[in-house]
Amino acid sequence: MQLIYSGQLALVTWFGNHILHLSHPIESQANGSGDTTYSYVLLLIIFTSAFIGTVVWSALDYKRTSYPKLHYWLIVVIRFYVGFMLVHYGLAKLNNGQFPGPSPSGMNATYGDSSPMGLAWRFLGYSEGYKTFMFVAEMMGVLLFFRRTATIGAMLCLMTCLNIMAINYFFDVPVKILSTALVFLCLVILSPNLIRLFRLFFMGETVQLKKLQPPVFKEKWKGITLISLKYLAIAICAGIPIISTAYTSITKQPEAKETLYGAYKIRSIEWPTGAPSAKSTLSSNKWYRIILDRYDRAFIKFGEEELIYCKAQIETDKKTLKLSFNDEPGVRYTLTYWSPAPDVLELKGELFGKLVTINLEKIDYELTKNGFKWINEFPSNK
Repeated sequence: MQLIYSGQLALVTWFGNHILHLSHPIESQANGSGDTTYSYVLLLIIFTSAFIGTVVWSALDYKRTSYPKLHYWLIVVIRFYVGFMLVHYGLAKLNNGQFPGPSPSGMNATYGDSSPMGLAWRFLGYSEGYKTFMFVAEMMGVLLFFRRTATIGAMLCLMTCLNIMAINYFFDVPVKILSTALVFLCLVILSPNLIRLFRLFFMGETVQLKKLQPPVFKEKWKGITLISLKYLAIAICAGIPIISTAYTSITKQPEAKETLYGAYKIRSIEWPTGAPSAKSTLSSNKWYRIILDRYDRAFIKFGEEELIYCKAQIETDKKTLKLSFNDEPGVRYTLTYWSPAPDVLELKGELFGKLVTINLEKIDYELTKNGFKWINEFPSNK
């Protein structure tokens, strides 16, 4: 695989430099974006190769008008590819995966500071109900695994993929190539019946959908092998991920430290032996908030609107919070915590070489406080 990737990288780099004459180098490192220059150049190479291949093939075999067997297997491969992609995207909606719920740090960011993608992610991640709806819609990809349900599956998946593509385009999510390809492939699956579906929905005619006939094997073992491979692929690529995700959903228990996550306003900071010297920007400014987030990270808000990132390790068994800052590598401050009242947290320990007591009050956000209501006397749209 490494040899194939190295060859592909060399081809893309050569094509970009010598054919397209790009003014900037092509980065090939994976960074979460599917719309890099590398991706677009590779797509152009694939399209150009396919176009040339089609022209040459058509010229060499100009007498043949169709390739029913190749068409059948092409549709099969596309069906399974789109189906597997949507199943995996659907499962990613569960267990706070692709769209995590509102985080303390996210709720302290303003709309103006959000990227379009970040805004979409916070919107989609807010509602567990809507994430479940997206999960159900994308799990319709399972219908593509079977010939009898492939047409209705392709229609449902087309609507789902169009919505994904629209979000990716209009919120600048860098998965535009893939989402566009999924829409196009759904149309390819529907292509044998597009005219019939048009006559049904727009002209009210009675139609019979065309079914692609699978190949018939004289040897019985070939048919059994083909069916076995089909269900083996479904089990490995869809069944195992579904079972694994369901098991995680059932057995996952919330960690005790999750109760500490949140944004806290600082009610008071006391230095029994005197405040530390102003040796850094962080120690010389007044702190306003401490934001304890997931993934062992925290944010200190000080000054006007300034935020400092730091690592925060919560040990619930020892009731300690360990903080480390980038401007003091290798130094870790340990503070003990306890909760004298609901939504109140008190930290004690050593910070910047001085004993400190920090009294915190948890911030209750409107976004997480309000939920679904059947009756709304007034709209809450602030």
